Amino acid sequence: MGYLKKLGALLAIGLLSVPMLAAPVHAQDISTELDSAALAAEFSDEPLAATIGDLIKVFLTLLGIILLVLVIYAGFLWMTAGGESDKTQKAKDIMINAVIGLIILLAAYAISNFVITSLTTAGLAG
Repeated sequence: MGYLKKLGALLAIGLLSVPMLAAPVHAQDISTELDSAALAAEFSDEPLAATIGDLIKVFLTLLGIILLVLVIYAGFLWMTAGGESDKTQKAKDIMINAVIGLIILLAAYAISNFVITSLTTAGLAG
């Protein structure tokens, strides 16, 4: 008899718990809250490749400014050398190195621009 009581109690608990399992849940749609949070945080809808491309362009622009300053500095040294071969040679070396750096910088810009454009147009960026 004890076995039947345990089976009946287990069956009653099982039958009573079935409606609880099927009870509707009124959950919120979190996508609207996520969109509003992203808007408040001022996130952009730009693909990742475009953002990385912008960062690379800023970095290369700063390097270009540094190279321009080096060329101006080398020109100033050359003009104020007063015929001294040591100062003239130092100015020439700085200018040659700055021009080599400028060539490397332009090559880096061309390569990064090609890669970012290829990723963006291929649809792999976002």
